[in-house]
Amino acid sequence: MKTVVSKETSRKTSVAAFSVHRRVPVRNEFLAGMDSDFLYHLGFSSSQDLKSMFGDVKFFCCGGSAQRMGEFAQKVANEIGPRGEGELPFGLKPCKIGKTDRYSIFKVGPVLISNHGMGMPSMSILLHEVTKALHYADAKDVTYFRLGSSGGVGVSPGTVLLTTEGMNGLVEPHYSLPILGKMVHRPAILDVSLAESIVTAAKKRLQDVKVEMGKTMGADCFYEGQGRLDGALCAYNEDDKMQFLRLLNKRGIRNIEMEATMFAAFTHELNIRAAVACVTLLNRLEGDQVLATPEELEEWDERPGDVVLAYIKEELGL
Repeated sequence: MKTVVSKETSRKTSVAAFSVHRRVPVRNEFLAGMDSDFLYHLGFSSSQDLKSMFGDVKFFCCGGSAQRMGEFAQKVANEIGPRGEGELPFGLKPCKIGKTDRYSIFKVGPVLISNHGMGMPSMSILLHEVTKALHYADAKDVTYFRLGSSGGVGVSPGTVLLTTEGMNGLVEPHYSLPILGKMVHRPAILDVSLAESIVTAAKKRLQDVKVEMGKTMGADCFYEGQGRLDGALCAYNEDDKMQFLRLLNKRGIRNIEMEATMFAAFTHELNIRAAVACVTLLNRLEGDQVLATPEELEEWDERPGDVVLAYIKEELGL
């Protein structure tokens, strides 16, 4: 098998400046020749009036759990402020739209919200179809956010980590995908200035939430891929695990989850402004299992959304 480096890699060594009033981009010449593009997993089609549905979207927020993202949609509705339902498409009340067997999608004014499931393949499907929907809707200047949970690496539980760069399981700064029998590598870069702006907004509006920035490792497995000792399979020992985690810490990786690398590579490839905000549920240098109380976990789960919502409210001038 050959290894192919994305043609964009050589010239995209840093995040480019984002132009004003820029339509959500796609990079596929075959889309223009389609009479209608059915977004199978979302339940939409390009032949629908997607502009009236999604043309006003400015923020797209996604996270793993459908329930959690539904609760986040309600919080967005509560905090953006009361308006009449008819003022914007779907109004400012959480409105579930499209198919719901794979993804639960909500729209609250200019904020589109969905769960993405667990792992990079599930997230990939959502990103492709949501991006096409926003493109067909002629939505402009849309910022993408991933909200989630993670295992910290030298970071105390309850901390919200803003990702500066995604790393794969080999501790390399790219996302790799076999395409037509060839391995394609795409740099997993995020907009650090956006992360800094989110941290600033959080510190201004949220007094009790600790927010940090650092690299994130996106793993393809919850157990072995993250060096846990409590899976059904384990072919390494405690010393092996700790040596690996210390290596991650030394290289600036501050948390481990299962989507950031693909999310960063996809948005960077299309030059979409994006950020990843994940709360740490434990410090992996101290153990493998989450020992926080249910009450703590419930409160921590809301923190990534609270941090991103603080930024959205700053952008909306609220």
